[in-house]
Amino acid sequence: MPVGSRAGAPGCAMNEAYDHTIFPIDTLLLERLKTSSYAFEIYETSRIEIVLGRAAKAEQDLHLERCQDDGVPIHRRAGGGGTVVLSPGVIILSVGGKSRVPYQLREHMRGVNERIIEVLGGLGVRGLSHEGISDIALHGRKILGSSLYRSRDLVLYQGSLLLHPDLSLMDRYLRQPDRQPAYRRGRPHGQFVTSLRLAGYSLTTSELVNSLKKAFQERAPWPSVPRPDGA
Repeated sequence: MPVGSRAGAPGCAMNEAYDHTIFPIDTLLLERLKTSSYAFEIYETSRIEIVLGRAAKAEQDLHLERCQDDGVPIHRRAGGGGTVVLSPGVIILSVGGKSRVPYQLREHMRGVNERIIEVLGGLGVRGLSHEGISDIALHGRKILGSSLYRSRDLVLYQGSLLLHPDLSLMDRYLRQPDRQPAYRRGRPHGQFVTSLRLAGYSLTTSELVNSLKKAFQERAPWPSVPRPDGA
């Protein structure tokens, strides 16, 4: 049975290898999916932390000395994608389930993203679009990035939605990525991303999280995944 909003997911301390601390929410959801066909967690990040994609290299993606100086925890998620900085004001969406077509990566990510766009549209947000492989943009600037882990009939989506975080943290901790979606057009972090708050939407955390929870509780984002237990 899916679990809803929490103040924050459990954390781990940074270690010397930078790649042995698995992002806790991945462990939680994958464990839950051993006995359930569908599970999700939606919550606001409670602290600053960094999450690497499965194949990402910390020394290439990060200003590691700044991370060390500031004591920022570094995790690695199960899925691919780029490295992200999480902080208060970022909404994490982890959605997992069994699917009969687990290898259609873009289709599974788009299924979740379409649900998020539907929720945001219902809250009055306009100018949203799918961009790149798995981003959601607001008037051409990124407000959500996502990744997908897949294994046989299992899919695990993870997205980070920018409600009102301190976007300057991206410049502090993240290097400019080598691989960029075409719509980025070489823009630095501060010109490429935005948040709902900066775009003029005064949504509260509880309003946004509760609306997302309701949408994902009502029905799964993939047709082949049944509704969650107890829904």
